[in-house]
Amino acid sequence: MKTIIKLHDRSVHVSISQKAINAFASNDKPLVAEIDLIFGCMVVKRVWFKEVIPDDAIKVIDNLFVCFRSVRYAKSCRIADIDNGAIPEEFPIVPEKRRFVPDWLNIEYKKGKLVGMFGYDRCLQVPDESAVPVFE
Repeated sequence: MKTIIKLHDRSVHVSISQKAINAFASNDKPLVAEIDLIFGCMVVKRVWFKEVIPDDAIKVIDNLFVCFRSVRYAKSCRIADIDNGAIPEEFPIVPEKRRFVPDWLNIEYKKGKLVGMFGYDRCLQVPDESAVPVFE
């Protein structure tokens, strides 16, 4: 399934595999795909699937919401710490947050887990958005 959502007034092309759609449909609770752009010693991209739905999350399908955060990990720059539950803090780019929202998000279901990836195609031509429904 492919659609377009608006996050912080930017269009994000979302692609969800059929296996992932089935996984969301079988969940008791909705999940949010939290897109995190992590600033620190390096820039890291992560998509976390969480049960707490923030107020600014956008519904994509039943049981799936999406949100974007820019964060940093003040106490560690180690990827292992980030991936194993270190707690981030908001990175103060609020006036410019819109500029960092990704162009696309892909969600798949592999080896029994939801997997998300996102990226930027700012220099590429974006397909005509009028052909795809937009959810806000």
